[in-house]
Formats: sequence, C-alpha cells, structure tokens
Amino acid sequence: MKRLDITRPSHGTVTALAQDIYWARFDLPFRLNHINLYMIDTKEGWVLVDAGIQSEETSRQWQALLAGPLAHQKVAKIIITHHHVDHIGFAGRLQEMTGADVYMSQPEYEKAHWLFDYGDEDFSDLIAEVYGRYGLASSHIELARSDKGRFTRYVAPLPQVQFLKAGDSIKSTHGTWEVRIDQGHSTAHIGLMDKERQLYICVDFLLPRISPNVSVDLRDIDKDMLGAYLSYLKGVSSLEARWQVFPGHDWPYQGAGTRARQLIDHHHERLQLLREAARQNPISVADAMGVLFGKEFEAHELYFASGEARAHLNHLRALGDMVQMQKGGVDYFALSHP
Repeated sequence: MKRLDITRPSHGTVTALAQDIYWARFDLPFRLNHINLYMIDTKEGWVLVDAGIQSEETSRQWQALLAGPLAHQKVAKIIITHHHVDHIGFAGRLQEMTGADVYMSQPEYEKAHWLFDYGDEDFSDLIAEVYGRYGLASSHIELARSDKGRFTRYVAPLPQVQFLKAGDSIKSTHGTWEVRIDQGHSTAHIGLMDKERQLYICVDFLLPRISPNVSVDLRDIDKDMLGAYLSYLKGVSSLEARWQVFPGHDWPYQGAGTRARQLIDHHHERLQLLREAARQNPISVADAMGVLFGKEFEAHELYFASGEARAHLNHLRALGDMVQMQKGGVDYFALSHP
C-alpha cells in the first residue's frame, strides 16, 4: 500500500486527483475529525459525493467551495453513499443550496428515515434493551439513555431522494464511474469505480489507516455483518496494486488488494482473540469489548464498539465455531467444540 503524493486540500479549496475528480476535506467534531468529500466533473455539471454533517462549519465550507472552485458550473447530482451522519447530515441543506437531485441506495435511505423518525424516548428504550442483552453495565445503559437525538443532532433535514442500484453508471468528462453496492460497514453502501482508469471511490469500505466500523443493526442484532464485509474484502483483494483508492477518511493511496488482505488478516486475528477468550467460559458482548478494545468509551463510541463486538461474535456463530445462549436476559457465546 502506497500513500499518494498529493497535498491535502485546505478549507475552501479542492485538490485534483485525476482529470475529472476533485477532493475536499471537511471538519468533524469527533475523534475521527475529518471527512473526505469528492466532486466528479460531468458534462451536466458537478456530481458531489457525500455532504458532511449538519453544522454551521459545514455550511461555511460548502459556501466557500460553491462560490469558489466549483462556481463555474452547476451541481447536477448529489450522491450520498450511506446513512451515517458524517455523510448524509448536510444533504438536505446542500440540496436546498444547489437545487440538485440527491441519490442514495434504497436500504440506506430507509435506514436514515427510520433513525430520523424514531422518537428519542423510543430509541433510548431500544438501546437500553439491546445493551441489556449485550451484558453492559447499568452505567453504560444510562449513558446511552442520556445521549438523546444522536442522529437528528447532526442530520437535518433529510433530502428528497432518488435511488441508485448496483451497475448504474455516471459518465464523467474523462471516464465512466460504475455504481457498486456493498454490505458490511453499512447495509447498502455506494462505491464508485472507473475500471478502465483503475480509480475507486471506496468511501468507508477500504480505509488506509483504520478498519471501518462493522456493526450490527439495532433492528437485527443477530445478522452476520462481518461475514458480508469479509466477502467484500475477498472480492476486492484481487485488485491490482496500481488502482488508486479514494477513501472517506485519511488519504488517497494505491494498493487496494494489499489493503483488503490486511483487513482480512486484522479481522481473523480479532476472531481468534475471541475464540481464546471463550475457552474457559461463555462470553457476552461486554466481555468481547474488553478483549477487542480494552478501554472505556463515551456514548458515541460505545454504540459502535458494542455493535462491532457483537458482529464478531455473530460471525463466529455463523462459522459454526460458537453457539449462542441466553442467561438472565444476557446473550452469551460459547465455543462449539471447547
């Protein structure tokens, strides 16, 4: 894997990555403190890829771009790759600012709508119920209950949306970008590939520095999301080293196949840690979090860490390495063959 020798864009500027794709970097108020957004040049106008969170800082950054380096043509389309707040949060306001149509995959839009419409109290009750099944401490459950409006805090309003599906394409001034839909980091995440030029806007699926979060959905905590993500990684592991990869965080790089194999190894190592931890006694999600992360989390990170720990346990169950049982309202996972 090789980091591309490209200077990251400063506020109000874009950096050219190829003849028809540009990179902007926006601030985020989280530990992962930035997001990469992309602009594709087409004969119809700009196609913007993702929007950032809903905030006045995001608004200022978009205003600077739209009045500056993007001002010479209209915005034709806005593509939101998935429902996470740093990608969809500003989409409604960006649609209002530009008049452009917004596109998503249907499952991601439905998840965003569910999160947006679900009442704060109902959502708190659901998290408390799930965290109870995870075996989390009462202090963690109360921490989650106090973190109300965790989606609508950064997302308002939701845009009017049209749907993209796998195999759809976008014709740019110098190439063709094919839509792919992948599952793992989210349910139906959009990526864009120009296969002829070997360019890949992977967004959050193939990050260069960290593993993307792979969590269960609160509506179906038994689903094998990690299995889906490992299938994706296996599929892209054959990409040649010269492919240029444009991620949603950190920096553009070459070596997609190498990075995919690294991430496969990373998750296999974490699965083995959980197998070892369960040799003596069945383990809960809370136990698995201690094995995988070994630290305390604030409410925002607790949500993702617990969901990822559950996803790893689910995959071990799907492999037949573990069986699931319940005791005292808590889900436990035991080795199938101790």
